[in-house]
Amino acid sequence: MDSSRIERLTDKQRECLRLVYRHMQTKEIARALQLSPDGVTQRLRGAMRTLGVESRREAARILAEAESLGAYPPHVHPSRDIAASLEPATMAPSTGSEWQSGSPGGAIREEQAAFLVAPQGRKPALPLPIGGARPDDLNWLNRLAWIAAIAIGIALAFGGLVGGVDALTRLLRG
Repeated sequence: MDSSRIERLTDKQRECLRLVYRHMQTKEIARALQLSPDGVTQRLRGAMRTLGVESRREAARILAEAESLGAYPPHVHPSRDIAASLEPATMAPSTGSEWQSGSPGGAIREEQAAFLVAPQGRKPALPLPIGGARPDDLNWLNRLAWIAAIAIGIALAFGGLVGGVDALTRLLRG
């Protein structure tokens, strides 16, 4: 690669490319440099034009090689905001009945605790459960039966309404 092209990169473009080299996404780079994501994108596009490459990863690799940062990392690095976990901690079971664990001794790992206390999102349910199952556990055939039953119910209600209006008009005329 021609070193004059690398020298034409601005300091801000170099900053962005170094963070791309660290496998950061545009939004992460914007947060780190306190820029808007569009500002990061513009700097990266300018750097790609200056270096004559089609991808931001290629531009980052070229800059890294020019700055002697070594070969392109073969794997994705974890985000700088996340601390590396050394060992999973084990929590003792609670005395309350809400903590139940299938693990021996009733102990759970710390990362499992979040799943036990995290609120579970509810999916939209059908009108009534069938056979003691939760309403949202219905298979496709039961769902189709509910749709048909609701459609028939609506048709009967509409027929009853039309019949009632017809009976009232006959009663008033007659």
